Amino acid sequence: MKKYTGKTSTAIIPFPTGKILLIKRNTLPFVGYWALPGGRMDPGETIEQTIVRECKEETGLDVEIVRKVGEYIERGIKDDIDYEYYPTCFVVKPLGSEFKRQESEIQEIQLFSLNVLPQPLAFEHDKMIADYLASESQTR
Repeated sequence: MKKYTGKTSTAIIPFPTGKILLIKRNTLPFVGYWALPGGRMDPGETIEQTIVRECKEETGLDVEIVRKVGEYIERGIKDDIDYEYYPTCFVVKPLGSEFKRQESEIQEIQLFSLNVLPQPLAFEHDKMIADYLASESQTR
């Protein structure tokens, strides 16, 4: 059984239309899941540098970090892969509106209403989005 583990980052990228950007991955163990953009830290990177780089690589968007949503644990076994990730989720501001998917890792990229999210969502991403929505309602 393969084991995947490590510190990762995810991003909630809200747009003025009230939608957020989600990607459908074609990499293990995420194949077929809708997910927030993000990925693993490279050696020597901070978690903040990771999310800025991953957003650019996966979506083509330059982003600016607004705030941290929280830190999470994603673990389990799927498709004969034992995974244990430690993602930090950020809200980021897109510095532009044109996005383009990374063809090597991403099947699809779309904007979705927070009221009608696609299924299945990857692992803890529904919790991250729920925490984001709760924090947004507190700031209003």
